[in-house]
Amino acid sequence: MYKYLIIFLVLLLGFIFYIIFMQRINQGVSDAAPQVSKDSDESKYNIIAFGDSLTAGLGVELSNAYPAKLESALNDLGIDAKVINMGISGDTTYGGVERVDFVISSKPDIVLLGLGANDMLQGLPLQDTKKNLDTIIKKLRENDIQVVLLGMNASINNGLQYKKDFEKIYEDLADKYDLVLMPFMLEDIALKRELNQSDGIHPTSAGYDIMVKNMLPYVLESGVKR
Repeated sequence: MYKYLIIFLVLLLGFIFYIIFMQRINQGVSDAAPQVSKDSDESKYNIIAFGDSLTAGLGVELSNAYPAKLESALNDLGIDAKVINMGISGDTTYGGVERVDFVISSKPDIVLLGLGANDMLQGLPLQDTKKNLDTIIKKLRENDIQVVLLGMNASINNGLQYKKDFEKIYEDLADKYDLVLMPFMLEDIALKRELNQSDGIHPTSAGYDIMVKNMLPYVLESGVKR
């Protein structure tokens, strides 16, 4: 019986030494690994590009869509910013309402809101588009998130009155919530064959370069600083 007791004690001591040894090893790995300061991440401007295919970069590499190019432009100015691409091709303002809570959960400092183009192309009721954008903006502002509203011009397919009323939506909401408004997201790009893909709608990489150049002053106006 004593023989089995001695064997048991030896095995128990061996197990204890093994646990202590592994703890030392893990501690050594932990000490050697680079420690990432949470403060370093929080010091960055967390910017979310919230939109449709014009944001997602349909037809170009993700690195050539405007969010990635805007991040590079801000970094080149010495601004520690991260621009996250949350564009979904085909998204409407209805879809934006469904997604806004997820955007808020990502805790952005600024949201670049570029929705409405697909509503216009589908000829959706203007009152619904305005209501949806209003809902999105209201939720963002209630969470102390700055919003840069990226306006869109309408084609004349739905008539001149529709075009006028559609474009006024962005002006009205910018006034209501005191937002920075970029009047036309595709300024200096729309209808220029050399800056658009074969569909005549989505910018090429060169087109996105111009978009970022035009957009940068509005982003800076929203409060982004070095």
